[in-house]
Amino acid sequence: MNERFFNTAARKGFHWPGRILAGEGVLETWLAERGTGGLAVVADRAFAGHPLVRRAGGPHALVAREPNRDDIAAIAEDIAATPPAAILALGGGATIDAAKAVAAQLRFGTLDIRDRPRGAILPQLVAAPTTAGSGSETSRFFIAADPVTGIKVSTRSWSIVPDLTLLDPLLLQGSGAPRLLLGAFDAAMHLWETHIARGERSPFTGALAQGFLPRILAALPTLAAGAEPGGATLLALMEASAMAGVAISNVRTGLVHSLGESLAAQSPLAHPLTLRVFLRPALESYADAVRPHVAPLMHALDGAAPDGAPWSVARFIAAWEGAFAALGHDDLIRTAFAARQPSAKALLATAARDTTLAKENPVPFAEGDLDRIAAAGLAAFAR
Repeated sequence: MNERFFNTAARKGFHWPGRILAGEGVLETWLAERGTGGLAVVADRAFAGHPLVRRAGGPHALVAREPNRDDIAAIAEDIAATPPAAILALGGGATIDAAKAVAAQLRFGTLDIRDRPRGAILPQLVAAPTTAGSGSETSRFFIAADPVTGIKVSTRSWSIVPDLTLLDPLLLQGSGAPRLLLGAFDAAMHLWETHIARGERSPFTGALAQGFLPRILAALPTLAAGAEPGGATLLALMEASAMAGVAISNVRTGLVHSLGESLAAQSPLAHPLTLRVFLRPALESYADAVRPHVAPLMHALDGAAPDGAPWSVARFIAAWEGAFAALGHDDLIRTAFAARQPSAKALLATAARDTTLAKENPVPFAEGDLDRIAAAGLAAFAR
């Protein structure tokens, strides 16, 4: 598979080389069937003492932050002392990213793995996410910071898509509505932006958006009320996150992500909060252009999430704004901006380097459009 392949208006494709098992207790079942011999566990601190981790011999590495290249080298060196047949990543996006990078180092001896062919190379990589949103459990990306500059570098390769993804809603229990909402929004924006991309979208990723965005929006009233969802809803959120990871592996994200990730260079806000800043101005800038294309999606939302129907781009924006305000997330953004107001100039300089943005935005940018959208997002949270 050519790593540089992306869809165009004239040529469509779809690829994903992993496998998924989903359901309550699938992690315990997998461990019981496989056994724990030759298994290295990379976990976050919240799950270090989990009974299933203890059964596997305890964590071989703990991930307490977004990984940098020094962290990855140290973990890989430690694990390589007794080369495992498989690595189990148990945690959120940072943990799974770290495990992907460690697998790359052990498989290929380097993190520079773009265009490396995927084959039956040990160790096997198994991802058991404990969050629902980043999509790392199924995507072909990992992010690792440069230890000197702190700049985050994204690596893309089909060779490090987890061989097996275990979606177990038991691992999501007790997460709390605020955390679940952030993950749900991240997954929703992955599905949304791959669906409305101008050239790279395809019928295949469109089907993912129409199939899984409604599951997220159906859960939104429960999350906005601060309630703990049941197991079926937790599994639906995990499945949506996983399919969003597949989608972003085939279609690059758009305006909300480009501006949000540019803001992240200046702010300690969590990734979904940086996306939230630009939700309204970005989507309103192209709402008219995408309305015919998203009509089937809105129809699916009317059936799956009748609260607030009929759905539209405007309703989609308002639903997320209401949920973020209800759970206090907007206040977190305002507090962060009060402590350090982001520089619009620096943000735009970073976003302008995204050459995909102008190509994939649903409408071509006129002079000053990007400036106005960025300024509107920042102004909405200024104190």
